[in-house]
Amino acid sequence: MTRREYLSKQKEMGRNLIGVFPAYYPKEILWAFNAVPAEIWDPPLEIAGANAHLQPYICSVAKLGLELILQGKGDILDGLLFPHTCDSIQNLASIVYDYLGLNKPCYFFYHPKAPYRNSSRTYYLEQLRSFVSRLEKDMGPLDGGELKHRVEQGHHLAAILREIYDLRSQGDFSASNAEFYRVIRQGEYLHPDDFIPLLEGFLGRSKGGDGKGSAVILSGILANPPEILGLLDDLGVRVANDDLLNCGRRLLMEPGRMEDPFEALTANYFAMPPCTTKDSPLDERVNDLLKKIEKSSTKGVIFYMVKFCEPELFDVPQMVAAVKTAGVATLIIDVDLNQGLSGQLTTRVEAFVEMIS
Repeated sequence: MTRREYLSKQKEMGRNLIGVFPAYYPKEILWAFNAVPAEIWDPPLEIAGANAHLQPYICSVAKLGLELILQGKGDILDGLLFPHTCDSIQNLASIVYDYLGLNKPCYFFYHPKAPYRNSSRTYYLEQLRSFVSRLEKDMGPLDGGELKHRVEQGHHLAAILREIYDLRSQGDFSASNAEFYRVIRQGEYLHPDDFIPLLEGFLGRSKGGDGKGSAVILSGILANPPEILGLLDDLGVRVANDDLLNCGRRLLMEPGRMEDPFEALTANYFAMPPCTTKDSPLDERVNDLLKKIEKSSTKGVIFYMVKFCEPELFDVPQMVAAVKTAGVATLIIDVDLNQGLSGQLTTRVEAFVEMIS
C-alpha cells in the first residue's frame, strides 16, 4: 500500500490528516486527537512552482514541501504543522500561511533551543498546552486518558526502536540497509496502532547477523537519494548507526516515565540526542557521534548533506576534524533530494569503501 493509499484509508476511518514539516513535534498529542501526522520530507516531485517563491539557495526539503502544496498533492490533508526547525521552514510557514490563501488550518510549534535552563522546560510545557488549545478549536476537547495512553504508546515505540538500533549497531540485525530505512521511515506517516506491529515483526524476523563487512555511520538530515543505501548494500557495507535528523536524532530518546503526560512529553524532548536544529553545543554533537562510533566499531562516517542546509553545514568542519582525530575515515557528500546516484558520486563512495576495507 502506498503512502497516499494508506492516508486515504485513515481519512475514511474518520481520522484527521495533519501534514507535518520537519522535524521535532509532539506526535502523541496528534494521536490523542485521533489525527495522523504525515511528515513532509522528500516527496518525489519535480520542483517547478516553488522556485518562484524561494531563493535558489534554499534547501530542497523546504522546496519540495512547498511544491507538494502548490501542486495540490496535499489536498488530502486537513491541516499543516510547522515546527520551528530552521529559518527555511519558518519562512516557508509564512509563505504558506500568509500568502497562499490555503483553506486549511496551519499550526505552529516553537520548541526551545539550547542552551537549556530551568525556564526552557517551563516554556516547553507552555508550548504543549498552547498547541493543545489550538487543536481543540478545530477538533474538539482533548481526552486526558487518551493522551496518557498515546504517550505510553510512544514510550513503547521508542523502546522497540532502541532495541532495533542496538542490535544493528552490534551487527546482530540481518536487514539490508535499504530495508532497514524503508521500514524505519514508515513511522513518518503510519499510525502507531499500525507502526508498532510492523516494527515488532521486523525485529522478530531480522534478529541475528554475522556482523561481517565494514561498518559506517550516516550523519546528516536524511538518506536521500535512497539509492545510496542500495549502493552500500552492494559494496558489502553495513550502516551500523546514524546521526540523521529524520531517524536517530529524534527516535532514540529515553522516555520520561512520569504520571503527567505533559511532563513526560517534556522529558522526552530534552532526552533526545543533540541536534543542529535545537542549537545543541558542538561538543555534545561530537561526543554523541564518537560514542556511536565506539559502540559500533565503525570504520567510517559519511556526512550526507542536503545542499544549502545551513544549520548542518556550520558544524561539519569541526565534526569531520573530531572524527579524523579519533582515527576514523570520513566522506562528505552534498546532494539535492531525489537526484539519484551520479557516476561521480558512485565512484567516490566506492573509493571510500575500498579505503576503509
